[in-house]
Amino acid sequence: MNPQDLDDLFATARATGADASPALLARVLDDALAHQPQPRAIGAVSQARPGLWAMLTAALGGGMSLAGLGTATMAGLWIGFVQPASLTNLSDVIWQETAMDSVELIPSFEEFLAEG
Repeated sequence: MNPQDLDDLFATARATGADASPALLARVLDDALAHQPQPRAIGAVSQARPGLWAMLTAALGGGMSLAGLGTATMAGLWIGFVQPASLTNLSDVIWQETAMDSVELIPSFEEFLAEG
């Protein structure tokens, strides 16, 4: 069958004004409804057990809170390693040196290289 044959069939159907029978329309509608996804009942328990990452994400509050937590973690790492000058000046004002010697809890990278 070529496109011209199909056009001829449609032209014939339009000319005769033939409508589909109600029985045919009912069968088509029933078939369409049978193929549509059915909504789950509210509170229905899924039989599949969620994975570890799904449970962890749910425990932390979902994807949005997990994204916020990741953003805050990266910002903290950046501030901790880069130490912008304005932050260093602020910390110098808040925690001024006292007579007591300061203890270096986080050694610099050069000290790691010197050890070996």
